[in-house]
Amino acid sequence: MTTGIKVGHRIKFKSATRDSYRVATRVVRGLDSRGRPLVGYAGWRDFIVHRHEIIEVLKPR
Repeated sequence: MTTGIKVGHRIKFKSATRDSYRVATRVVRGLDSRGRPLVGYAGWRDFIVHRHEIIEVLKPR
């Protein structure tokens, strides 16, 4: 689904909130069984980021 994204890469994504979308950049902590990246976000350890929410994939520093 999201080929090219690996654990340790940083991704910039949009996350839906009540009023609008927020943009966040997080490090990929893992991949779920469907290949979607898992990040730490808003108190969630394994927040799933869907392909349509990804704005940019950044390589590790």
